[in-house]
Amino acid sequence: MANQFITTDLVSNTALAMFANNAPFVMTASRIYQDDFVSSGYKIGDTLQVRRQNHFIVGDGSVATPQSIIETVETIVIAHQYHALIAYTIQDLSLRIEDFSRLFIAPAIQEVITQMEKDIAQAAEQELNFFTGTAGVAINSFTTVDTAGAKLLEQGVNIASDAYMAMTVRDGSSLKGALLNNFTPVFNEDIVRSSAIGHLSYFDIFQSQNIKHHIAGAGPRLFSSDPLLVNGAVASGNTILMDGATISTADYFVVGDVISIEGVQSVNPVGRASTGQDMQFVVTANASSDGAGNLSVQVAPIIISDTLNPNRNVSNPIPNNAPVTMVGSYNCNVAYPSRGLDIVCPPLYKLQVPYASVAVDPETGLSLAVTQTGDILGYQNYMRIDLLCGFKWHPQYAVKVLS
Repeated sequence: MANQFITTDLVSNTALAMFANNAPFVMTASRIYQDDFVSSGYKIGDTLQVRRQNHFIVGDGSVATPQSIIETVETIVIAHQYHALIAYTIQDLSLRIEDFSRLFIAPAIQEVITQMEKDIAQAAEQELNFFTGTAGVAINSFTTVDTAGAKLLEQGVNIASDAYMAMTVRDGSSLKGALLNNFTPVFNEDIVRSSAIGHLSYFDIFQSQNIKHHIAGAGPRLFSSDPLLVNGAVASGNTILMDGATISTADYFVVGDVISIEGVQSVNPVGRASTGQDMQFVVTANASSDGAGNLSVQVAPIIISDTLNPNRNVSNPIPNNAPVTMVGSYNCNVAYPSRGLDIVCPPLYKLQVPYASVAVDPETGLSLAVTQTGDILGYQNYMRIDLLCGFKWHPQYAVKVLS
């Protein structure tokens, strides 16, 4: 049988299929804003404004008080143009598409996928504040998984239809080993042979080699017994002053560290009832202690304690002298519904060369650009595969599951 001529269009569509089948974060994330990018010609730095759910305070009685709408707007930035550049010969181009894919496209796409998934996992480490699980302890029980669902429900997140959990390969193995005898024989066979965890509690669970392992700052790692206290009540803002730290310690906290504070609880954003759980924060900038053991720590989310603000996220202002609980190094497994992670992959503009193609998958909205050219000085052919991408975690809809 004659070889199928490897056109640029054929390569782009083949690469797109490989990409879609090997990217769990991409395939479970929300793509509802993809249609906002309906034309081609996008580039790094382009942005999309995303309005989040509005909240209102409910009155009781015949007299109503008008409320101003306090909109929460987040920005998805097209921040990444992942690409791979392949050098090939005319003999390589005469291969069947299956062989060309195995030798060239598959390895290139795998690297693009890995980098994209790693960046998404790193963003989760740095941006998500709510957490369950225990740092340093493997996920090995139904309770650990189910508690992540309870945490999301406490925050008013709907996980009835689409909820996912991404965990390290080791955590997945530990969970499968602990629950192997609790499944039916047919499902046991799937677990053993295909390493598929399947559905547990609220979640479709998958393993990922790209889950980020967070290395905590010096405080949580080396001085976990420090009597760290809030130094001054905080009613609003994103700065918490603390004292009681080991003196003159560089990077006492680093970006991605998580803490909880006694005396203030998180609230369900719908109705703003206290969850009864200590509020949790993620550190957003490295912080070092001074010669007296004081710290100024930048955190997310922004603290809103005003009872008249429909976006209030804490039960009351953070009290002075409230104890601060630090968390050590952890694996940043993530539990989330699809709306917890938005991804957009708009069509990249074509280069003005004879062999260029942009393929768009109508089901996922994924878009890949494939360009072929040659170097007459080096007498070499090149094929370039590009993916333009922006993504955004929404902390109110996702939970870290520490291990």
